[in-house]
Amino acid sequence: MTETLEKALAPLFIIGSFCNLGMLEYPRGQPKAYLSCLYALVKWGSLTYYYYYPISIKIFWNYKIFFIADFSQLTLIISILFGFRHFKELKMCLRKLAIVDDTLEALGVQKEYQRLRNWIIRITIGWIVYVICRSTYDAFTYCVLNCNFDLWAVTLDKFLIYYPSHIIILSALISTAIIGLVLYMCVHLLCKLFLLTL
Repeated sequence: MTETLEKALAPLFIIGSFCNLGMLEYPRGQPKAYLSCLYALVKWGSLTYYYYYPISIKIFWNYKIFFIADFSQLTLIISILFGFRHFKELKMCLRKLAIVDDTLEALGVQKEYQRLRNWIIRITIGWIVYVICRSTYDAFTYCVLNCNFDLWAVTLDKFLIYYPSHIIILSALISTAIIGLVLYMCVHLLCKLFLLTL
């Protein structure tokens, strides 16, 4: 039953693994820790060296202030490290949730994996639309205010500036989905137990 639960949560886990919030799994169920760490190191090392570090130095020397994205980058790197460290615990949590779900099924509660999967797909699409709309809106307003007509370069620039905060939002969405699933199962289990005692 763990496979069914993981299949329902797969859209968030797949996008999360490409954003370094979990380990890459290929084939499914076999995490590749070495490949995940190497991917995170190459991606964030190159982004920091070629993009975030020069912008931070330029802003610091021009305005003598710290770039606010530096704190979100630090928060993101810490959450990536915690995500790698607690990946096995997350899988154990999903196995225990599958046991609770089997208990609920034995008590007569229907499994609603398709509805959960559709809900998670809608959340994922909403997150992607939010990222695209925010980057495009910020780029458009910047181009209009500064009379800059290179919209694609400015859009990429705005996307990269807010990329750490978008990944933090995705991490919160994954955590919220799992906590919501746990609460949903707990409420159903308590209701069934209460009805059985009557």
